[in-house]
Amino acid sequence: MLEINLEAINGALVESPYMALVTVNKDGYITLMNETFLDLLGLKKEQAIGKHVLEVLPHSELPDILKTGRIDKADIWPINGNDTVVTRFPLIKDGEIVGAMGQSFFLDMSGARILMQRLQETEEEFQAFSEALIENPYLVYVAVNKEGLITLINQTCLDALGMEKKEVIGRYILDIIPESRLPEVLQSGRIHEADIWSVNGRDTIVTRLPIIKNGKIIGAIAKSLFLDVSGAKMMLQKLQETQQEFQALFEALIESPYMVYVIVDKDGFITNMNKTYLDALALEREQVVGKHILEIIPESKLPEILSTGRIDKADIWPINGRDTIVTRLPIIKDDKIIGAIAKSLFLDMSGARILMHRLQETEKEFRAISEALIECPYMVYVIVDKDGIITSINQTYLDALGMEKSEVVGKHISKITPTSLLPEVLKTRQIDLADIYSINGQDTIVTRLPIIKDGEIIGAIARSLFMDISGAKILMNKLQETKKELNIYREELRQGYQAKWHFKDLIGQSPAFLKVKSVAEQVSHSVSTLLITGESGTGKELFAHAIHNSSDRSSYPFVMINCAALPDSLLESELFGYEEGAFTGARKGGKPGKFELAMGGTIFLDEIGDMPLNMQTRLLTVLQDRMVERIGGTRPIYIDVRVIAATNRDLEELVANDKFRQDLYYRLNVVRLDIPPLRERSDDIPLLAKNLIKKINKKLGTKINKISYKTIELMQNYGWPGNVRELENLLERALNLADMNRENSITIKHFPLMVENTYFRDEPNPSTLPDAIEQLEKQLIIQALEKTNGNKMQAAKVLGIYTSALYRKISKYGLDEL
Repeated sequence: MLEINLEAINGALVESPYMALVTVNKDGYITLMNETFLDLLGLKKEQAIGKHVLEVLPHSELPDILKTGRIDKADIWPINGNDTVVTRFPLIKDGEIVGAMGQSFFLDMSGARILMQRLQETEEEFQAFSEALIENPYLVYVAVNKEGLITLINQTCLDALGMEKKEVIGRYILDIIPESRLPEVLQSGRIHEADIWSVNGRDTIVTRLPIIKNGKIIGAIAKSLFLDVSGAKMMLQKLQETQQEFQALFEALIESPYMVYVIVDKDGFITNMNKTYLDALALEREQVVGKHILEIIPESKLPEILSTGRIDKADIWPINGRDTIVTRLPIIKDDKIIGAIAKSLFLDMSGARILMHRLQETEKEFRAISEALIECPYMVYVIVDKDGIITSINQTYLDALGMEKSEVVGKHISKITPTSLLPEVLKTRQIDLADIYSINGQDTIVTRLPIIKDGEIIGAIARSLFMDISGAKILMNKLQETKKELNIYREELRQGYQAKWHFKDLIGQSPAFLKVKSVAEQVSHSVSTLLITGESGTGKELFAHAIHNSSDRSSYPFVMINCAALPDSLLESELFGYEEGAFTGARKGGKPGKFELAMGGTIFLDEIGDMPLNMQTRLLTVLQDRMVERIGGTRPIYIDVRVIAATNRDLEELVANDKFRQDLYYRLNVVRLDIPPLRERSDDIPLLAKNLIKKINKKLGTKINKISYKTIELMQNYGWPGNVRELENLLERALNLADMNRENSITIKHFPLMVENTYFRDEPNPSTLPDAIEQLEKQLIIQALEKTNGNKMQAAKVLGIYTSALYRKISKYGLDEL
């Protein structure tokens, strides 16, 4: 819920002719109403302020917000005959509801009524409403229905994707934008307020939110503002919201004469060391990179970090006779340690030795050494003791606050900066590696960490890189310059190019599935190029992994590349690599391509049907000659690689429409595997469900293993347009629902979308009037039970029949589990 100071509301509200706004206190009396709202009601301020909200707005639900604390994300609110889309939320102070706010974006009467009808009717009508959203050349947005199928996408987004609307509408969101997290929003109902979303190689800051009707999620929308140079703040937010790995790398990769850092991979071999450290060791980069850390720095503790996963918040580390304060931390990806970083701020020898003594002595002595920290015009820092009293602050921070040191030192941090989170760090021991913090209207990247002695917190420090407009531009340039190097480093840190799955992981006993699995096992021992086809979600990638792991090439790399996920400009360099100086920003020394990295093993070209025609020509040459040539290179490189390609598109049709090269198609289609869709092997559903439930339980930490016979029967009658991927998603949602309701088994009621699609859309037309009446009766009962969350007494009232009659009909139609 929103933490807000009521006294600050008046200053923050924007008078807008398109927005009506009202706030009430905890007793429901109006404390604020903007001019737009007053004009609409035909009232003066004195006729509204101080009155109870129901006296002025009889239909207001703000009293209910005060009572329940709920947030209404989107609703229709009639205001004096004008319908409005409204957001209502409580105002919280010190954990208590002190008021509530309602704000709404005006629609004209006809538009609002259309919207009301849309929210009450079908998804198809909802799509029609969505088409009316404002087109904006700076905004990209996409909306999906409750099944994740795209219902709306604006032209800006289409242009970024290089696609037409007819190619997108009705497709599953992950087929068009694989990195989209809208399916997560549909499952969890969470609002993702800020994230970075790459659209065709262009980063945007995105907000994702569910569309809710009658308490149920009926869709989701993602909207995003394109990022340009002026969006540095958005890029900084990315550092806050992505994985710990990226945060740690970003902080470590800034070259600084005051900082040394070294990075190792999971085996302890050095992958990066900055210039300051190299100079201190009197070594060149080529003498260091690729060597084991203990060979270069025998006293290093990074191997311990790799084995234990611990974080060393502060330690003394001698470097060539020069003492340093060091922080060591593991680099983690997918819950696995893939490397480690040591980074430190240089002090001269005397300063480091003093600090070493201070850490072993009293807090008073600690305060004295904190005063000796380096003054830097680009860095602000403040240190507090265990009680939150400021013991040290540098001049840069004082200048930003417009205060003198005598006004600050000795005061509680909250008196000087009320929004500081250092008291929370003292209380929780939490480390904030990267956060956005505003100092006098200027945004800063801040790191906060506790200072610990003998296992006890004796203080905390906040330090940050100060950013003004010029500083932001410098940072953006730095990010652009290091982006490629960072990507290369992250690639190197991956735990080798290894295939994950084996044939034992391919679940199914149906004849169609066993046949294709048998063929796959046979061709795994061949070196022929293989083409895997099948609908989205059927498991093409799993087959590719299993084929590699069963082949003679299993001890060599398995390299994957998604031909649809990369823009044309990057696909060529990713596949074939480049030489030093081949283009602006090319890495020193060049970079090998995926074909080179897969030497001796397998390269898996996923979504091959989406590969641009110009790249198809180069790929054909590689398949024919078994040679690649890097961008900017002058010599061919022989490759020994098996190629497995996969697509969910009809390549024959693409060839007929001149969108795929015929000669490349023949080269790829040497051996072909057609993975059957789930609807054609419904006998496998019980076995698949059992295995997926076990996997999802492990992921969620739940222990729900039972699934009813009626539910399995429902699954076997469902069409599964998203195949096994859709099955896994629906099972995960069902397990979440059952766990929230503290139930120990999964039943039909946990699959409302499947029930609707199975019973309402797939039933054959009745042949007689009695059949039609029974079918309608069955559908009405299902709707009533869903509406009342399975409460049969309430459902009977909705249907206008006796409860006993309802029980008989439920038994008649086999709806006992709804």
